[in-house]
Amino acid sequence: MLPKVANHIFLHTSRAVAAVQNQTGHTLRNVLQLQSSAPSAPTAWTGAGSSSWGSNGAGPGGAKFNAGSRFYNGYTGAGRAVTQANASTSHDGNAEQSDERDEIPRSSKRVITRRHSLSLGTLSEHEHGQTESLGVLHTVQLHVRSKHTFAASGEALDESPSDSSRPPLTRRNSTASLSASGSIDDLSPPPVSSASGKSIPTDPAAPQSVTDPAADDESGKISEMYQSLRRAARSGDGASVIHEVHVLRTTHKNPIVSEFNMALSGLHETRRPGEPLTLLLETYNDMIQRSLTPNVRTYISLILALTERDYEVHKSIGGLDGRVKRRKLLGRQEVAMDETDEQRVEQLKAENNFASAMSMFDAALNIGARNKFPLAVYNNLLRSCAFQADVDAAIRVFAQLESRTDFLPGPQVFLNLLSVYVNANDLQGAKEVFQEFREASKAGRVKGLDFSAAPEAAVASSITRGQLLVWNKMIEAYFRGGQPASALRLLETMMDNNANPAELSPEVPSPSSSTFSSIIAGFCHSGDVSSALSWFDRLLQQGEAARHPHESSLVPPRPDQLAWVVMLDFLAQEGMIADLNRLYDILVECAPRDGLEVRRIDHTLVLEANVNYLQSGTINKSGAKKNMPAFKDVLRLVRLANNVNVPLSKELAALYLRAYMSTCNRGDMSQYGIGLRDHEALLSSALTVLPAETDVEQIIPIKNYAYKGLVPLLTALSKQNLQLSKLKASLISNLSDALYAGYSTEQRNEFFGKVSSGFRIALEKPSESRDVSPNPVMQMYPPIKDVVVDGALSRSVDDWFPSHPTVTIHEAYCRLQDGIANSKYVHPSTLGRLINGFGRVGDLDKVHSLYDIAQIVLSSIDNKQWQSQAWFQIEDQMIIACAHAGDMEAAFQHRDRITSNGGIPSPDAYGSLIECVKDTTDDTSNAMALFSEAQMLGCTPNVYLYNTIISKLAKARKADFALELFQQMKATPGVRPSSITYGAVIAACARVGDAQSAEQLFLEMSSQPNFKPRIPPYNMMMQLYAHTKPDRERVLHYYDQLLFAGVKPSAHTYKLLIDAYGTIEPVDVGAMEGVFKLLRNNRSVVLQGSHWAALINAYGCVKKDLKKAISTFDSIPAPDAVAYESLINVLVTNKQMALAPSYMEKLKSSGVHMTAYIANLLIKGYAATGDIEEARRIFESLVDPPSGVAASGNHVPHEGSNQRTSSSPSLSYREPSTWEAMFRAELGNGYRDRAVALLARLQERQFPAAVCNRIRGIMIDDSVSPWAASP
Repeated sequence: MLPKVANHIFLHTSRAVAAVQNQTGHTLRNVLQLQSSAPSAPTAWTGAGSSSWGSNGAGPGGAKFNAGSRFYNGYTGAGRAVTQANASTSHDGNAEQSDERDEIPRSSKRVITRRHSLSLGTLSEHEHGQTESLGVLHTVQLHVRSKHTFAASGEALDESPSDSSRPPLTRRNSTASLSASGSIDDLSPPPVSSASGKSIPTDPAAPQSVTDPAADDESGKISEMYQSLRRAARSGDGASVIHEVHVLRTTHKNPIVSEFNMALSGLHETRRPGEPLTLLLETYNDMIQRSLTPNVRTYISLILALTERDYEVHKSIGGLDGRVKRRKLLGRQEVAMDETDEQRVEQLKAENNFASAMSMFDAALNIGARNKFPLAVYNNLLRSCAFQADVDAAIRVFAQLESRTDFLPGPQVFLNLLSVYVNANDLQGAKEVFQEFREASKAGRVKGLDFSAAPEAAVASSITRGQLLVWNKMIEAYFRGGQPASALRLLETMMDNNANPAELSPEVPSPSSSTFSSIIAGFCHSGDVSSALSWFDRLLQQGEAARHPHESSLVPPRPDQLAWVVMLDFLAQEGMIADLNRLYDILVECAPRDGLEVRRIDHTLVLEANVNYLQSGTINKSGAKKNMPAFKDVLRLVRLANNVNVPLSKELAALYLRAYMSTCNRGDMSQYGIGLRDHEALLSSALTVLPAETDVEQIIPIKNYAYKGLVPLLTALSKQNLQLSKLKASLISNLSDALYAGYSTEQRNEFFGKVSSGFRIALEKPSESRDVSPNPVMQMYPPIKDVVVDGALSRSVDDWFPSHPTVTIHEAYCRLQDGIANSKYVHPSTLGRLINGFGRVGDLDKVHSLYDIAQIVLSSIDNKQWQSQAWFQIEDQMIIACAHAGDMEAAFQHRDRITSNGGIPSPDAYGSLIECVKDTTDDTSNAMALFSEAQMLGCTPNVYLYNTIISKLAKARKADFALELFQQMKATPGVRPSSITYGAVIAACARVGDAQSAEQLFLEMSSQPNFKPRIPPYNMMMQLYAHTKPDRERVLHYYDQLLFAGVKPSAHTYKLLIDAYGTIEPVDVGAMEGVFKLLRNNRSVVLQGSHWAALINAYGCVKKDLKKAISTFDSIPAPDAVAYESLINVLVTNKQMALAPSYMEKLKSSGVHMTAYIANLLIKGYAATGDIEEARRIFESLVDPPSGVAASGNHVPHEGSNQRTSSSPSLSYREPSTWEAMFRAELGNGYRDRAVALLARLQERQFPAAVCNRIRGIMIDDSVSPWAASP
């Protein structure tokens, strides 16, 4: 039973906190005095080897999630997420470096002897508590202590007398017996079965062996074959290594052991994460079949490869389990997917890499390799032992490691060993390992932990991550062993021993945010979610968030990423919806400040949990009607779904329709502020449930369901004066189709007589004869006799594809026409390629001509299966062609034809739709909706589809989504990121200022075997350090890299160099002018207005030299809008708006189009001088584009600085930034009411929610100034 200490102990206050926070009467010892009626009994854990925890080190699931990483991809589920209470050490640079790569012998170290076999006994009750059940009296003592333990800084914990009747502790699996036996029985080299041949998506951060192979012992001679293998391995090119291995195994005569060793080492070093070990194991078995005796190098390569593969398999199994748990948690029944995932798990488990690795380890010991293994071998083996919860194997490995005298084990070794016992549910064994670690640390027998050093050094070393992770793991062990009180005592120890900043204990680490995450996870898994929530709420009251999950701190930090994941998952799982919604709102608000990521799955989790809750509340067990959910609650969920581009489920759609109609029937809807997106979601919901309108209770069994069908809904909306024409054209078309398909002529006539003229015009079709059937068009073409599909003509027409030195697509079209004149036609696939090609060059006339020809060919096909496949192929190519030709409406029509006939558009088709969705106010949301649709339909993304959606996200500065999809792409079998992919995701990180991720991705990109240098990634890295993170040295570094790669600088490259010298302090005007001179002399690069603008900005805004800026502008032969914009910015910065009218006259007389960005600066400048009327005049002189359409004409073409003039000035359209500039101007001049009115106008424009929220957020700041923000 969980004692009440679980609900009272939270954080110590102590001398440390008092000193740090300088609080005398208010200490953190009283932070959490929580009272709960009765703690919940611990629930059953998922058992050894499960993926339910694994927080520290190699526990199940422990390496999946790096709590501080932005690259976390996917969903771990309520069980998996908890496992990450501390990030995996495979992501921990410190631990990995000290334990796996430092293999320098220490000759001065004394020999370590085994005084016991991990069984010296447990720690005192002061630190852990006894394993026996707590008596009534002791429970009361704990309760009292928990209430007062933090009351005074000098108070010590109670000491319970030790139980003298307890027998001495002994290990059932003592290492003494094994080490005493001397050696293992003779073993012959074991052959290894090949692993599965399929690639497995795994975490790209999985540890890789980077050990350089040493020279072989058996011979000093280096053969030519050996050298070839070594060169291939050092090149890092896996294909070269495979080629050389093939030569070794097939054509090379009399191979020797050293050559096979180099082959194994090369295959191991160049193997990509997730690739199977098939070839490596076949090579080893080939070696054995040739009667070549393996040596220690052979076994090291095999053990490292097998254990790394075991790690990957473990991660993959965890990911698959997480997907199943996610679907279960969200209430999604997907039997087919669950069965597929379960089959994949069984395939992965069948590899049995761990058993093979242990066989290799034993065989190596048999040939005397006891003292030749690097530390990485022991670490990897212990980690795999933890995955399998194999105590016997772990003791065997640790005994061999402990017998070594040439190096010390690091904390990682003890962490992995401790994980073995934790996963085996052996709490007593875990306590003994923890005790051994503490004593070894005190004795200086743990690498990196030297408590005998100077106090400063000791303190510095005592708070390393490795030590902290071991302590965190022990906290997990106590929770999993059903002793939460002992876990809390261990936390007390960590805080009490470091209570005074002047007397920090080097032997006990201070807790970190990951420590508190372990506590929260422990309560959750023990079934006491209420206690976990209480701890979490108290952490939310803390002032600062930790910079890293494993950074020790004397002051408890705010919850880290993992704590949020755990808490949200368990609140959803337990149906605690009110608390879930409360924490979700807090997360969204505090995420930017605390450095947290609001993952897409967090939004989805909250959405689905609320939907399930609302749906379950509609009926009781007897089927009787219960209270219906309020409309405002349903509307909140609909808006959440819209914000994250999640399609409404049928259940939510049904609830939305019912709540809307029920509320509408009762009165006015204006109080809810329903906008265009809300109405679009409402009508889309009506189309979603349309097939089930006759029996809506199948979706949601509600008696007297208020929603009666599409016509009553549209009638009600017409009465609400909805402007239907402002909705998406595709939605209106679908509504019209539904009306004509589901209602008779009399019903439609009655409906059109009741609604407004706007509704009638939008929905009524011009002719009743219009064909609304999405069936294949071939039905419109009667079969034509004597249609001959000629193979030779097909090949001749296909000569142009994909490229030909002389045959163009137009020549191919002429060949086709000549063939048709002779009654010869080509294959549908040939026609599809022509359709695609002409669409990309924008020739829609030929696209439609080819489409008509395709119908003739399709109608002549007798084989119905082939006819159907060919029809889908032609329709798919039409999607691509129409999209690239700019006819998006036609492209969507062909998509609808495919989906309505049960087909799935290809990834190229969806990629084209996403790429060509533009000129709307929210291109990104539309693109994400298309990508979500593709995934829901079962379209498997290819490189092109991933590239297009990642590029869209990058341009919208949605780096988190871009990185999430990038990681998903890398984990997709058969899909390999290209240079374009890396360029897009680097751009995403650069645009949000994530320099570290951008740098890592750039290095990863440049190291890819298929890397082809292109200008965009280099320019993007230069732009990152020129504008977002100003650092001239880094700009020049990437410029040098660009030149070294043989890439020619572009016009944008020169512009960035000018900015680097002209805007980053100390400004180097001479170097800037030198770059400009170099540009002018470079005939291969066009001098653009952006280059002049960069000079003007440097002179006028940075150096404040107004005269030089104006003279530079006046020297431009034909200034474009960008140059004018730069000059106006100089006038605003130098408060010289009196000069602006003369230059605006020059702009008009020269025929240069005035952009919204020029207007923004003028509004800002005039507002700053108090001339608000002139600012308003400029704002009102601009116009709005059609609703939902992006503003045009505000961007100068990239080709050069030549601006086309026009006799009559064209309209200038407002951008979202124009609204923001005017909004700031009104507020800055004290006109708050006018600002509110502007916001109301803005919301009618269908801008993304983020735009409206950003502008609305300006009102919160009382110190708003129209000139505070840079343009």
